[in-house]
Amino acid sequence: MFKKALLVLGLSLAVTASAFAAVTEKKEEGHKYSLSYPVFKLENRAAAKAINKDIKKMVLEQKKLAKSKDPSYVEVGTNYEVFSETDDYVNIILVKWDYMGGAHGMHYDHGLVYSKATGERLPYTHFAKAISAGELYDGIANHSLKVYGADLQTVSQAPFISYIKKEEFKRSDDYVLKDGRVYLMYPPYELDCYAVGTTYVELP
Repeated sequence: MFKKALLVLGLSLAVTASAFAAVTEKKEEGHKYSLSYPVFKLENRAAAKAINKDIKKMVLEQKKLAKSKDPSYVEVGTNYEVFSETDDYVNIILVKWDYMGGAHGMHYDHGLVYSKATGERLPYTHFAKAISAGELYDGIANHSLKVYGADLQTVSQAPFISYIKKEEFKRSDDYVLKDGRVYLMYPPYELDCYAVGTTYVELP
């Protein structure tokens, strides 16, 4: 009886484990570029292929900047973080960065959520109600929507929102999922200073 229970438990753990993606880090380095990005392996091979193709496309776009002459880059690259994962989706942050000389470089964090069933990139509306750019602007400006710094804990007052015209403000397509909530992402200097890093706007 005990052996049967262990066998059932072992099979359950195996099924649970197999539902999660295997991730291999891929690295490419060359003249003026240094790339690091994930390659996924899923039970659904077609979905994994679609996810990897989408990520590779973004990485190659960044790599092309190394050959740019106007503007000219000292170095460009990518890195990533697997932010969260469930049986149904995987959420990564793909960071594109560049350095053009000066005090510091610049980074743009892209929050990407992929369906494990289809490999498609899911919009934020898959997890939250749609919000217009105007509603988002007002919520940030009047502080009815919480804004956080890069650690997703420190509150930001989003002081730079006052320098943006409401009609020119855009809703970000990049987001992450945390504890069932959607957080739209904005790069440094968009809503707050460089030191604060990427800012996250928590949707209702």
